[in-house]
Amino acid sequence: MAWIFADLHFGGLFSYRIPNLSPGYALTSPIPSQAALRLALVDTAIKSEGDVKVGEEIFELVKTAPLEIEPPEKVSILKFFIKRLKPSKLEEKSFEESFGVREYCHFLGPMRIYLKMSGQEERLKRIFQQLRRLGTTDSILSCEASIREEDPELTLTSKIITSLKPDISNFLRRPVVTLNEIKKEADFSQVNPYSKKRKGYPFVSQTYVLPLRETRRGENFVLYEKEPFNLK
Repeated sequence: MAWIFADLHFGGLFSYRIPNLSPGYALTSPIPSQAALRLALVDTAIKSEGDVKVGEEIFELVKTAPLEIEPPEKVSILKFFIKRLKPSKLEEKSFEESFGVREYCHFLGPMRIYLKMSGQEERLKRIFQQLRRLGTTDSILSCEASIREEDPELTLTSKIITSLKPDISNFLRRPVVTLNEIKKEADFSQVNPYSKKRKGYPFVSQTYVLPLRETRRGENFVLYEKEPFNLK
């Protein structure tokens, strides 16, 4: 068993809309869901090799592999009131103006991903290095990846809320988000991005506490700094 250590460097702002929230009020999570990361690897593998069957192979490799997400050193979340265009309900091939709220994250430092594998580590490392975005299409990134035998520092990775000891330091002024994870029994046909027919819902919702602490807040922003959990 070995870990793939991947550092994601974002070229600009990052936005990942919290699942099940309205697009008109698109609040962001400071990290993507585990499901989004796993499926980003699948999608990248398909695009790099031009074969959907490769995506199915990668899906089976990463579907249940241990995955840890460590946010950057500092995260500022900015809230914007925006004007947008959406398809018109009255006239085909035309758009109408609407308004909404969208949040974006600005990172200081890389987001770190740790994926534990028991084979094909070099293959997954190459796929990580080919990642180019997460979240919205403007969340452009580059990735550096390596294979290591030592465990990552797990006090600095996101945790399912029920797995943390009831210590106030583990919850006070920390962001809590509900994100999707892939069900263990899910199969590739349910997540295949190139399939028009998908049967069943492959995701389960999980609530996470992030290893960040709010240090400053303004009218349209919040600043968080990374702080480890108390796991003892």
